[in-house]
Amino acid sequence: ESLAIRGIADRVGQLVAGSPEIHGHDTSQYELAMVTRRLGGVFELRVQIATKRYLVNVLNQFFSQLTLFLFFSIGGYLAIMGDITIGSLVAVLAAYKDMYAPWKDLIDYYQKAEDARVKYDQLREYFAPPTLMDRARISGDAPCPNIATAPLIASNVVAEADEGVRAIDGANLILQLPIHAAVIGGSSASRDELARLLARQVLPRAGQIKIGDSDITSLPDSVIGRRIGFVGPETYLGSGSMFDALIYPLLHRPGAPTSAIGKFKELELREAARTGNSELDLDADWIDYENAGCSSKSQLRLRIVEILRVVSLEEEVYEAGLRRTINPAVRASLGKKLLDARRLLRERVVQRNLTSAIETFDRALYIENASVAENILFGTPLSGALAIERLGENDYMRRVIAAAGLTEEFLEKGRRLAAVMTDIFRGLEAGHEFFERFSFIRADDLPVFEAILRRIEGGGLQQLAPGERSRLMELPFKLIASQHTVGLIDQAFKEKILAAREIFAKELPAELKSAVQFFDIDTYNAATTVIDNVLFGKGALSKASMTGALQEIVTEVVTELGLYVSIVELGLETDIGIGGAKLSASQRQRMAIARCLIKRPELLILCDALSLLDPAMQDRVFAAIRADMADRSLILLEAGGTRAASLPRVFMIEDGKVIEQTAGAAAAPRAAATADADEGHVGLGELVGIMAQIPLFAGIDRSKLKLLAFTSERVTYDQGQYVFRQGAPGDKAYVILDGKADVVLDTGAGETVVAHLNRHQVFGEMALLSSMPRTTSIRAAAPLTMLALSQDVFIRLVEENSNIAMGMTRILADRLAGTLRDLSRVSAQVSAGTRPQNRPASRDPRGRAGVT
Repeated sequence: ESLAIRGIADRVGQLVAGSPEIHGHDTSQYELAMVTRRLGGVFELRVQIATKRYLVNVLNQFFSQLTLFLFFSIGGYLAIMGDITIGSLVAVLAAYKDMYAPWKDLIDYYQKAEDARVKYDQLREYFAPPTLMDRARISGDAPCPNIATAPLIASNVVAEADEGVRAIDGANLILQLPIHAAVIGGSSASRDELARLLARQVLPRAGQIKIGDSDITSLPDSVIGRRIGFVGPETYLGSGSMFDALIYPLLHRPGAPTSAIGKFKELELREAARTGNSELDLDADWIDYENAGCSSKSQLRLRIVEILRVVSLEEEVYEAGLRRTINPAVRASLGKKLLDARRLLRERVVQRNLTSAIETFDRALYIENASVAENILFGTPLSGALAIERLGENDYMRRVIAAAGLTEEFLEKGRRLAAVMTDIFRGLEAGHEFFERFSFIRADDLPVFEAILRRIEGGGLQQLAPGERSRLMELPFKLIASQHTVGLIDQAFKEKILAAREIFAKELPAELKSAVQFFDIDTYNAATTVIDNVLFGKGALSKASMTGALQEIVTEVVTELGLYVSIVELGLETDIGIGGAKLSASQRQRMAIARCLIKRPELLILCDALSLLDPAMQDRVFAAIRADMADRSLILLEAGGTRAASLPRVFMIEDGKVIEQTAGAAAAPRAAATADADEGHVGLGELVGIMAQIPLFAGIDRSKLKLLAFTSERVTYDQGQYVFRQGAPGDKAYVILDGKADVVLDTGAGETVVAHLNRHQVFGEMALLSSMPRTTSIRAAAPLTMLALSQDVFIRLVEENSNIAMGMTRILADRLAGTLRDLSRVSAQVSAGTRPQNRPASRDPRGRAGVT
């Protein structure tokens, strides 16, 4: 009632105020009269409710007092007449008084029980909608029907996108599995809906999808999840390690418990059963090795390496493993083999004259690529007692520094470092990543060091308190000679550090012996990374030309000793962050494909699942996926291209229908989005799908792309018209939705077409960053439909999204390299007396035209 009144009152306010929503309509006065009448009806209803409520209260009070009135009146009369005694009347009244309280409690109980029943029905209605799946379909383990060789039939399927528009309208599809097929064209929303329908992630609004004799909507999740794989353009990986993300599809049911069930575990399971919670044992091994085609953990390890190789993630995971640390007490076998790798590596490095690429740990030499603290310790700290951040306040270390004659020098270097750090990082916000990556001082400590510097200006280093001296002395311990070019490490300082190293090792107290592990050629160092242990030194940063050769030797050695898979396993322990935030967009997409392949699905559905990879990697990964799925079914849904043309059967989405293409017709598909573009009707979802496939926008959140597309302008040009002329100020970038364009260069002697642009290419993006003059002219080679991106919105997105800024940086770097190559080519042609030839637009490694 109150909501109804509030809504009517708001509407009256709009009408009285002349709201723009209705201002100027001839029906406004009529509508005002109707609203007033409805408001009067509500008021009349409230009067009736209040009147009846008052009547009910009166009747309640009347009947509650009626019994006492009857007892007193009738009982008094009978007492006067002598039929009963006064004591009997008093006894009846006392009994009535004692009966009132339990009777009231009983009425309250029934009232509360009825109220709880009504609320429970409301909750059940809210949390149990008619579309909710049956519990048995979600948690049941039904026998798996034959999917591998059954026909897949979609009959008159209808599905609606989020906007309520029919993305799929009466689609029909027949595929005899196993098969590799493609569905191209249409909008991104249409492809996504069709893919999700086939994967049973959404249910059709009308029509039917069957696999063999089974309706896909009736299959339990145990069948869909284990037999069908789906990867879309957007990926969510959860949290945990890479290994957790990869094996997630294999966690079906727990196997045998890892240990005997104790009394506490029995109590826990019994309590879970009583409260309706899960009785499954979280400590058991949940991995379904059979689903992955394995019989043991060792076979699963090899299978994971194969899958990582398929999606081109193997090398990245391997490098992550080299950067991790291990505990040799827990992994004794691995630690011993890594020591063998260290010795073999040193032999290979000497044989190939690469000794200068490694700065070996030598007690007699200063390590240029290690910190001052590591040089003094000649090892790595194992506990907080000798942590680099606390060395300035460690009593023993301060005695070592004093014995080496370094105390005053450390204080002075600390002062100079504090001045540099406060000057550089003063303007950054507290949570900025640069503090963690580059600063010697934490953001919270900047004001402390600024106060110390002011005190030094007033009275010198002698005026500092002991705690302030410790804060200054901790800074030089973090200096690395080869990295921090602040001019604070000279030869004399290095010699004093070497003297401090000897003092530290010679006089180390017994209580600190377990706090540091010294570098020893025959001992594995648990506190450093695998690669540092194998090298037994630091990679010489100044020898960058040798880095590639050194990496090859490391890989060669670990492979020869059978350590490669173990190091990949270490890399799989890398934390991916919440939702895979620590991975790049490309890595997340490849991880999603990998965890589908790990369960060996009988039907794999890829919907724009390669859009965030560069073109060369897309083709490489897709070829590897086809090889892995050679005996099983694969359905690829994307806008179009050569990958679809290489598949045996190709279908096309057009006006919500699925139409099969004849042989050779898929090489140059005309998508529904393109047809719509001719008429100027490309929807927002379609524009976002087109932009998501352009490398410049790869990895950007779809909501941001939707904002960019929404704020952009649709423009069209007839054949021969110029989009802009050379020398004109730039203020927009353009995405070609349909048509072709020529890049025209005016050399003064005439115009020359230097490149050609096609659908879904972007040009003029330099104007998004600067209003500099256009370096070429763009002319429509055919009727042209484009999306004009505004500079101000793009600049705001760049400020908020580092992925866009990094993409622009890479494109500009590749553009510069391409321009230099073109200049060299043109110069050579001019020298030879030939005229430069027209050619298609050169493409950088991310697949966009090298044209501004």
